[in-house]
Amino acid sequence: MAATGSNHKERHLAQPPRGLRAACASGGRLHCSILVLAVLLVVALCLLALPFSPAPAEAADTTAVGQLTGADLAAALELEGDVGLMAAGDLYAAAVVGSGAPVIPIIFPLENRKDVTYFVDTFGAPRSGGRTHAGNDLMAPKMARLVAVVDGTIDWLNTTGKLSSYNNLPYYNILLRGDDGNDYFYVHLNNDTPGTDDAMGGVENAYALGLKNGQRVKAGDFIGYVGDSGNAEDTGSHLHFEIHLGGYVSASGTQTCSPSAINPYNSLKAAPTVEEWLNDGKPALTTTTTKPAPATTTATTVKPTTTTTTTGGPTTGSTAFRTTTTTPPTTVAPPTGSAVKGFTDVRTTDWFYRDFAYALENGIVSAEVDNRFRPYSMVSRALFTAYLVRTMAPDEIAALGSVDTDWDSEPAPPIFGDVPADHWAHAEIEAAARLGLVRGTGDGTTFTPEALVTRAQMAAMLCRALGAASTEGSSAGGAHLIYKDIPKGYWAQGAIVLARTYGLMCGDTNDCFRPDENTTRAQAVTVMARLLRLLQGEAGS
Repeated sequence: MAATGSNHKERHLAQPPRGLRAACASGGRLHCSILVLAVLLVVALCLLALPFSPAPAEAADTTAVGQLTGADLAAALELEGDVGLMAAGDLYAAAVVGSGAPVIPIIFPLENRKDVTYFVDTFGAPRSGGRTHAGNDLMAPKMARLVAVVDGTIDWLNTTGKLSSYNNLPYYNILLRGDDGNDYFYVHLNNDTPGTDDAMGGVENAYALGLKNGQRVKAGDFIGYVGDSGNAEDTGSHLHFEIHLGGYVSASGTQTCSPSAINPYNSLKAAPTVEEWLNDGKPALTTTTTKPAPATTTATTVKPTTTTTTTGGPTTGSTAFRTTTTTPPTTVAPPTGSAVKGFTDVRTTDWFYRDFAYALENGIVSAEVDNRFRPYSMVSRALFTAYLVRTMAPDEIAALGSVDTDWDSEPAPPIFGDVPADHWAHAEIEAAARLGLVRGTGDGTTFTPEALVTRAQMAAMLCRALGAASTEGSSAGGAHLIYKDIPKGYWAQGAIVLARTYGLMCGDTNDCFRPDENTTRAQAVTVMARLLRLLQGEAGS
């Protein structure tokens, strides 16, 4: 999954909702049903018009179709959330294997399928640098365990901590050269110390202990951990998984991805977990497959820079050993623009750079010991409060730190029980509470500093910062008339209208505000820069 930093719409906090259509009209139900019926009608007419012929040997196993869920079919038919309205019978009937890729018998690449939080078919989707997506992304938490999908040989391990050209941080991948004649590519393995995002986890937190290039593994063997290394550093942790039929072949000429890559979606849907496979008695993972049909244009063979590697597994249906000559792929183009001093993950061409530089100049953000800003990490209540107070009342923070202590008296207790004096944002949160910028959670005695801040909460804090706390819940301005997803009487409706009026926050291209969504550091700093300009007499945006 590529980082979203190139999306200029983020400057206005207008990223489209992920997966589900925002504020679907009631007509969406009718649209879904009609489209499904249309698909079924076309299929039926085709069956009547064409003579029957048996399915070819390499046709996808329909058991993969039977395992599709509403969300899965939504991706295939581009119906998104509407597909959930289908009946089970409609779902199966409409689930046509659109990719044309064979179902390769493999074990599911994650040890526990329940670790996968989100998974749809994005094979062939456009990516940065003119590339197309050569695999599928399985969103899962860091350190979720990965297993070998077939018997084979391990290759392309980064055992020396080589740095990515994308962000100058260590990246970890695995190429499994399967005994079935296919290659399986695992990308974005973990590079962090568990529980952090420090990119300092090392090989021991990326790969199974002692794993080496050239090592033989059996299907189901533990080989590594899910992570966010490479160009996934600024997105959610996930496994990018590719299947290369007949072995990996590098893209050349005008090809946008490896010509050997096939859509792994059907194979992943049909794949049993290790536990399921063992319970079934470890049935053989064998198949007879053919290479994909050649492209309409003739590909030019590029001489590889690596030496020929012979692997020891026979191809299916043959006693010959296969020899493959490949070069590890370049997964992303190097970033453009100049690096920003003190930050390895911010460049002058980033969409948020102007606001980031302004915030840095005014002390809203500061350099970290690891020289990273983490622009696409989510913002906690503590961090947003720190940004807000540094923007609005930096002198208040300094005053809290310079108050003379009366040696005969006890220090004042913290305002919030879960923000002790040694909390990294204690001074900012105390100052914000005294100034009335923030309020507690629950009964008011706690702040819940590590909870992620929502866009509605951001708007409310901005409203208080501008001295308009009384309008926070006001119906003036009609937020429900501006944004489809703000109901009449919403608790922060007045604050949302105020933030829009001053150019601090606005909605997306679907006229939705998305009040319960969280925000990234880049977006939060952009809002702070707008607020600071507003306070200094400039336009907010």
